[in-house]
Formats: sequence, C-alpha cells, structure tokens
Amino acid sequence: IGSWVYILLLTSVTILGWVLGKFDFSIGKTTLTIAVFAYPFRYFIANIITKKYGYKEAMNGISYSACLLLLFAIVASLFGQHDVDYVPLTGELFGYMLSQMINLSIYYYLLINTKDDKIPYLGSYIAAMLVDTLVSMLFASRLVVLASFWRTYFVTILIQAIISIFLIYFDDKKIYNPRKK
Repeated sequence: IGSWVYILLLTSVTILGWVLGKFDFSIGKTTLTIAVFAYPFRYFIANIITKKYGYKEAMNGISYSACLLLLFAIVASLFGQHDVDYVPLTGELFGYMLSQMINLSIYYYLLINTKDDKIPYLGSYIAAMLVDTLVSMLFASRLVVLASFWRTYFVTILIQAIISIFLIYFDDKKIYNPRKK
C-alpha cells in the first residue's frame, strides 16, 4: 500500500470531522459536536503515515488533507443551501495544521527515542488535541470566551482522550526508523 492510500484516508477523516461538526449532542449542560469522535483518528492515521513513510510524508499528507478540506468547503458552499462561515473554518484549518505539527513532532521524537511504552504516545495525542480544540473553539466563538467555553473544552478533551486510549493499543509496531537509512 502506498502512502497515498493513507493520505486519502486522512483526508476523508478530516473532511468527515468537518461535516460531523454540523451535528450537535448534549451531555448535561455541555453541547458538543459529533466531530469529537472523529478527530482522534486524524492523529492516529497521521502517526501511521509517520511510522511507515516518515515525518516528511506525514506532513505532506496533512497539507494535502487541509487543502482538500478547504476545497471541499468551497464546493459545499457553492452547491449547498447555506454559506460556509469561513472564520470557524479558518480556525479549524489552523488548529488542525498546528496540532498535527505538534503531534507529529512529539510522536516522531518518541518513535526514535523510546521503547514500546504506549503512555508517551497518548501524551502526544492529548497535546495535539489540547491545541486543536482550543484554537478551533476560539475561532468558532470569535474569541468570545463564555463560562460554557471551558466546560465544553474539557469535556471534548476528555472524550477524545478516552478514544485515544483505545487507539494507542493499535499503535505498536515501529516500522519506519530514520536512523537505519
């Protein structure tokens, strides 16, 4: 399987997350989008690309998926009934790119310098989700932070961390090692 298959999967999950962001559900007083369940998979797929093909190819895949998300949003606004609000979309793209750079930098370092301990990998997922969620929510709220902002932020991170705990169990083989080149 070539890297393009994983990049296509990453792009699909990224676009799916953006689409699922239109649908809400509530936990107590906190309203979340269904996208909260898709986002940890973006980091998992990017980490697979890093392991199999290296950091550079993973960053290329993230760039492609961000560009295709923007293209998808433009096409959706042209053919859809509703205009796309580009301020939250900009925040989501910026948060996605920044968080993936943080995730992959931490993950790549851990991949090279640690044994097969999974707890540090979970840390890379959570660090990325903290950044992604914060940036996306700040843009979506147009920098207006209400009392519910932090409650939503922490519940989102908690749900994504629980999903990530399950994902790291599938993250067990070191396939790509740049020191062996």
